[in-house]
Amino acid sequence: MLLVAALKATAASPGAPEPSAPLAFSDFFKRPVGPRGLEPGAKLLALAGSRVTLVGYLVRRTDSDGPLIVAPLPVVLGDEDESLADDLPASIAYVRPVDHQVEAAIASCSAIVTVTGRLEVGRAAEADGRSSFVRLLADTMRCTH
Repeated sequence: MLLVAALKATAASPGAPEPSAPLAFSDFFKRPVGPRGLEPGAKLLALAGSRVTLVGYLVRRTDSDGPLIVAPLPVVLGDEDESLADDLPASIAYVRPVDHQVEAAIASCSAIVTVTGRLEVGRAAEADGRSSFVRLLADTMRCTH
């Protein structure tokens, strides 16, 4: 009983990070795709506003500028002759690090990344002029080598 009370106090302490729920790219859309096209999945909608953890690949760009994007498979973008939408799978997440230290932690990552942060769902304009549907306000990013 005393152990349970101590664990609850630790979990509720202001210094402890809020727990995160796992989110997979397969949770982004309903399956099978219906006559209306891609529709948000129930788990994605249920976790909107919550702290989640997503594991995927950091999208690489031939130009160094651009938003951070995580995809379910390795992707290298080159906008010279095709638009961004032609190269990306439907299930992607734009990542907005809460500070530069979080972004610096994965700047040179060429493997799988684990991103944890607040999930935002819904159409939004990005700084590069494109629209996003899934975003993570990342407070933790880790590269898995």
